[in-house]
Amino acid sequence: MIYILILIVVIILSSAYFYLKPAKKVTKNIFNAEYYRGLNYLLNNEEDKAFKIFTALMDVDSSTIETHLALGGLYRKRGEFDKAILIHQNLLARPTLETELKNQALYELAKDFYSAGLYDRSERIFNNLSEIKSYKQSSLEYLIKIYESTKEWERAIDLVKTIDTKYINNEKTNSLLAQYYCEISSVYETENQIEKAIAISKKALKTNTGCIRANLQLAKYYSQNDIGISAQYYNAVIMQDKLFAPYITSKIIQLAKRVDNSSTVIKTLVSIAEHKDIPFIPEIYYFILYEKDDIAAKKYINTFDMKDTVNNFVISHVLAASDNGDKTDGNLTNMVNSYENIFAANFHFICNNCGYKSNELNWKCPSCNRWETILPKSAIDIIRDGNINE
Repeated sequence: MIYILILIVVIILSSAYFYLKPAKKVTKNIFNAEYYRGLNYLLNNEEDKAFKIFTALMDVDSSTIETHLALGGLYRKRGEFDKAILIHQNLLARPTLETELKNQALYELAKDFYSAGLYDRSERIFNNLSEIKSYKQSSLEYLIKIYESTKEWERAIDLVKTIDTKYINNEKTNSLLAQYYCEISSVYETENQIEKAIAISKKALKTNTGCIRANLQLAKYYSQNDIGISAQYYNAVIMQDKLFAPYITSKIIQLAKRVDNSSTVIKTLVSIAEHKDIPFIPEIYYFILYEKDDIAAKKYINTFDMKDTVNNFVISHVLAASDNGDKTDGNLTNMVNSYENIFAANFHFICNNCGYKSNELNWKCPSCNRWETILPKSAIDIIRDGNINE
């Protein structure tokens, strides 16, 4: 009797397998056809039809969720934020979505909102996700980006101080804090609260002793009433980064034109000229020549190797431009005028990270959003860079 029962059970199971197996294939085939039909609708900008299909499909097979997440990320990268938002919101509308997948979809949705400039919505989600261990670090970093975008520097500072790490968003933590303090200092300057501006810039310099921006701010603030201290801060910038030397030289000379104290300026420029690792700067030569004497000016030139192609080119034409004799030859006069224009103290500001170019110094690159990657470049710097690249 027991064997007969076992035989009946085997027959029932075999029959069930036989009939159910083809049905599963049909469902899968229908699912695939519907899925690709939904993709076609989405690609053809027929979002309503597409999301009706995708909503139905999510109830059929949860494996499509990862594909939806990837598709939403792709739309975000393409700048089609509305589509990315709809995809991720559509996922979150699924009532049976697992917790981990829900958090992942929320994270992607928060990035959609951030990219679309909807910072308040993005902030709310990232604040909630920062309570989850696996999302904490990246969520906090996005919150810092939001506060940068909305210029809420105090909130950014408070948040950075809670994160125990040396780098945030690929930037050194102390460098970021110093930049935020400098931003606050700039606000005080625009409000004509110079004493507060000075205090905050000094705080930035204390936070990051290598902060060029803080030294530049302090040089500018003190230039109103103490040219000696101002010159010291300008000189400190050159000690931090020799690539700023031509730019700082132009600032110091502008200061000399505005304030009748050439002795302090000459002392500062001579100090700069004594650094052998700083390339030849025409403005220093001109200033020493006309404000001091030609012996000191020639001494400055003699410190450079004239066998160097760029040095020879630049110094030769600077000497021609500074010649006080009669220039009766028209070609020589034209040449001198052209090179005077080339070597005028005009600067281009170029990002070392992405190549972004600007006519003003930005401490955060508007293109790649990196801090402290933009450097001032004069015409001579560009010539030297080209010569080095060859």
